[in-house]
Amino acid sequence: MDGGRRGSLRLLMVVQLTQGFRNGIVSPILALFVRRQGLSVAQIGVLGTAGMLGWLLFEPVSGVVADRVRKRYMILFAVVGSTVVYALYPFAEGILYFAVLAFCMSSVMSFYAISVKALMAELLPASERGKAYGRYLSVISAGGIIAPFVGGYISATVSYTIPFFISAGIGVFSIAAVLLMRYDGRAVKEESIIEEESEKEKLWTRPFVSILVVRALFMFNLLFRVHFLPIYLHESPRFGASEAEIGAFMTIVRVMSALSQAFLGGLVDRVGCRAVMASSVGLIGFSYLGLAYLAGVPSLYVLGALQGVLMPAADMSMMIHLMGIMPEGRTGMVMGVYSEAENVGGMVVSPSLGFIYDGLGPSASVFSVSGVLIFTGVLAALIIREGDEGGKPEK
Repeated sequence: MDGGRRGSLRLLMVVQLTQGFRNGIVSPILALFVRRQGLSVAQIGVLGTAGMLGWLLFEPVSGVVADRVRKRYMILFAVVGSTVVYALYPFAEGILYFAVLAFCMSSVMSFYAISVKALMAELLPASERGKAYGRYLSVISAGGIIAPFVGGYISATVSYTIPFFISAGIGVFSIAAVLLMRYDGRAVKEESIIEEESEKEKLWTRPFVSILVVRALFMFNLLFRVHFLPIYLHESPRFGASEAEIGAFMTIVRVMSALSQAFLGGLVDRVGCRAVMASSVGLIGFSYLGLAYLAGVPSLYVLGALQGVLMPAADMSMMIHLMGIMPEGRTGMVMGVYSEAENVGGMVVSPSLGFIYDGLGPSASVFSVSGVLIFTGVLAALIIREGDEGGKPEK
């Protein structure tokens, strides 16, 4: 890797460190803040759908744009836009206001997510990709380790609105790092644009469709954690966790993620993506059963430590598999379609879990998430093929 690419990768880490902190500081209290405004859990599920709609509409566009323009400009636009949205949250009242904010946030962050993923895929070395990607994730995870605890503590002791203003203020620090980047991605050659139809045919292969299906189902885990888990932990008589304790739980998850990611990257290089993907997703499903049968905050923290290892293993194995099967020069489009699979899954998952939570009870929503994830682990073992992505080292 040349000096310009190495330096740009480091600066990209700085950007993600900052974003990790600003997202982390509101993560334990966002759902609770909305709940305090008088919204039901089903309505919060609808807000999740509004947020997913922004991703659904703009991530495919972002994927196409990312292959043709400066990715730095896309990142800058997203940082500025998300800063404005975070600053507006404390003034929100009513489901319509929250829905508009959720839609605006996901819309602007679509440009951030796709451009960052595309740059990362291009900047990471091809050899021992799992090891390099694991170290990369370990570094950027440090940005969000302490943030959930800080957000939860400030909300419990001072005010629910302060974390949103802190998040808005911190976002501007990543702008300088973006401007200093020298590498800005591979531009798509004119002949590649002309031959776009053949590129699409190359893109829609069985390995690519398989990973899209697995990723879409995995959204049961991601959206449950964002929209429903803080409420469940706060209101469940088994845990009755305070805002600070929920923040501590999320911090434990992030600490374990940061500590394990470098090791997990090497593990993917050794045993391949399918084994790590199938086992980690299935075990996450089993771990959620602990929410239905365990009690007390200490048990919650043990569960957080376990999930802090399993979740990055699942995310990492999926992404490394994806990077191994993507066509040359189409990183933006690939990441856009991959994210669109998340959006389609999320549009179904968020309202479904909300209605299950309100209609059948909190435990029913936990069992639903657990069952889908166990099924997804089995499905990944059946449809993901090791030779498809080259993620397993050559003999």
